[in-house]
Amino acid sequence: MSILSDKKELKKAAKELTLVKLTDVIETLNSVMAERQQEVEVIARVEQYAKDQGFTMEQLGYKQSSDVVVAEHSEASSVKRPVKPKFKTINKDSQFFYVENGQLQLLRTHTMKKGLQQRGVQVMPLAKVDKKFAKDIDTLIADATLQAVENFNSKVLIWNEWAVANGAEILDKR
Repeated sequence: MSILSDKKELKKAAKELTLVKLTDVIETLNSVMAERQQEVEVIARVEQYAKDQGFTMEQLGYKQSSDVVVAEHSEASSVKRPVKPKFKTINKDSQFFYVENGQLQLLRTHTMKKGLQQRGVQVMPLAKVDKKFAKDIDTLIADATLQAVENFNSKVLIWNEWAVANGAEILDKR
């Protein structure tokens, strides 16, 4: 019986859709598929780059977090409340750095720190960074801050979409 009622509902919905609406739906689906394909390609490049650098994706914390995100989205994500984003400023004095291929790099995660140390790369706080790299520090901090703002703004979009539907606080982008 439920199959019959589903077919009836599908036929009813199909009659309501016009050619213009179908074209819009197809265009939207195609754009979403193109975005997902780009994401898949970027992830593959990141995985290859990590392998080339001697990291596993687990060391970088990627697989654990992506598995959690996939699991969350598969279980009625529209019902779940997203995490309210909080902007975390990047304090220059509390950051850690490392030198790789003769260039100063900013340490992004503690998981990354362990992987670097296992490979024999020295991770150091700001106070112990060699003076010849001093000019690179501000650029690295600025880039990390820019990325943090972009990440925060993308999370604000998700939060605000949920907040509008559920009457919660609307957040401002940075």
